[in-house]
Amino acid sequence: MPKCKIIALTTPKPGQEKEFADWYQNVHLPEMTSFAGSQGAQRFQLVAKMMGADTNQFLAVYDIECDDPGAYLASVGAAAQSGKLTPGTWSQDETTYTALFVECGEYVKGVG
Repeated sequence: MPKCKIIALTTPKPGQEKEFADWYQNVHLPEMTSFAGSQGAQRFQLVAKMMGADTNQFLAVYDIECDDPGAYLASVGAAAQSGKLTPGTWSQDETTYTALFVECGEYVKGVG
């Protein structure tokens, strides 16, 4: 079964950082990880920009294993359209970036 990642880069609206963080961690991630195939998700905050022009300060990585990534996305979209996902109103939509990736190479383990 293919391993996939959904990547979401986001920035809260000014003055709404606490509401954004609370919704993302306590509402959005649990809702998104309730779909069949979801293995989990985690949020990260930017510490240092190494290259690129993206201005988003937060990253969420969703781990998914499914035979049909398109069907997975369709189920998430249907849930959003039917009101089963709680919309977040605290992020700057004009900078938000989300994408689905499917593994295309073997995992390379570090010496850790």
